[in-house]
Amino acid sequence: MLKRLTGRILPAAMVAGAMLGVAGSLPAEAQQTVKLSYHWGPKHPAAAFANKFAEEVTERSNGELDVQVFPSGQLFGIRDVLGGVSSGAVQIGMAVGVVSFPPLNKNYNVTALPGVFGGFEEIRGFFADTEEGKAIMEDITSSAGIEIIGYDPVGPSAVFTTHDVSSVADYEGVSARVLTDSDRPRWEALKAARMVSLPTGEVYTALQSGMVDTVATVPGAIRSYSWWDFLKTAQLPYFTYNDAYFIANQAWLDGLTPELREMVLEVGQEIGEESTQAIMDASDQALEEFKEHDGTVVTFEGDALEELRTLEREQVLPQMEGEVDKDVVDAALDYVGSN
Repeated sequence: MLKRLTGRILPAAMVAGAMLGVAGSLPAEAQQTVKLSYHWGPKHPAAAFANKFAEEVTERSNGELDVQVFPSGQLFGIRDVLGGVSSGAVQIGMAVGVVSFPPLNKNYNVTALPGVFGGFEEIRGFFADTEEGKAIMEDITSSAGIEIIGYDPVGPSAVFTTHDVSSVADYEGVSARVLTDSDRPRWEALKAARMVSLPTGEVYTALQSGMVDTVATVPGAIRSYSWWDFLKTAQLPYFTYNDAYFIANQAWLDGLTPELREMVLEVGQEIGEESTQAIMDASDQALEEFKEHDGTVVTFEGDALEELRTLEREQVLPQMEGEVDKDVVDAALDYVGSN
C-alpha cells in the first residue's frame, strides 16, 4: 500500500505518480488530494509558509483534504502557475503579483511604482478600500477563475550589484536583470547599458558569466539562491514591496463544503498575517548574513536619496504611463497620501 503524504513536500521522483492521484490510500469520498504548486527553492522564506499552509489545512480538515506540495517549479514556474490554477491542473498555487497579474490587468503594475507604497498593508489596503483598486482585483480574479485566499509576501525589494554604489550615477552602464516589463523604466532612467530578461533559475549562471551584474530583488532571494556569491553591494531604502498570493481555483473552492471552505480561508488569513511580519524580519536577517558574506549595505540618505526620489518622480513614473493608467496612479498617490 502506498504511503499517504499528508501535507508534505513531494520529491521530484514522485511527481508523476502524484499527478495520477496514486498518493492517497483512503476512499475518494473520504479524502480529496489537493495539489499546491510554487516556484521557490526550499530555503526561501515564502516557501516555509506555503508548506505551513498545506500542513495546517490538512490537519484541520481531519484528513478530508490532503494538501500535497510541489516546490521548486516541479509543476509550474513563476510565470505559468496562474495558468495551472486557472485550468484546474492544480487547486492552489503561489502567484507573485507583479509576474502573474499584469497580463490580465496591466494596472496591477501600480504596485511596482517605485517609492509609492510604504509597505504591504498599504498595497492591500489600496486593493481593498479604493474603487480603482477593487476593480483591478475583481477583473483579475474573475478573468482567471481564481480566488485569493491568503498572502505570502516575497519581501521588499532592494538593489544588489557587483560593484560599489554611493549615488544614482553609479548605476550608469550596469547590466540589469529584469523579470517583468514594469522593471524597465527604472533601469532606463538609471541609464543601464543592458537589460536582460531572466527567470529566477537562470540568474545565478548569468551572474557567474557576467551577463548581468545588477539585480533588483528581495533580500531572501540573495540567500536562497546564493546570489551573494557574486553580488557585493545592497542599496536601500527598499523601493517596492512584492506581494505574493495563495490563489485557488474558483470552481474547486466553491465545490468544498461550507465548513471546509471557511477553514481554508481562515488558514490563509492566519498565514498571511504571520508571513508578512516574518518576511520583514527575514529580510533584515538576510541583509545581516549578506554582510557576513563580505557584502556591504548602503542606505541612500540626504542628497543621494533626494536625487533618487526626483529621478523616480520625474523620469520613472512618466515612463510607466503605458504600464499603469493615470487615474490608477493618481488614486494610489491619493490613497497613500491620506494614510
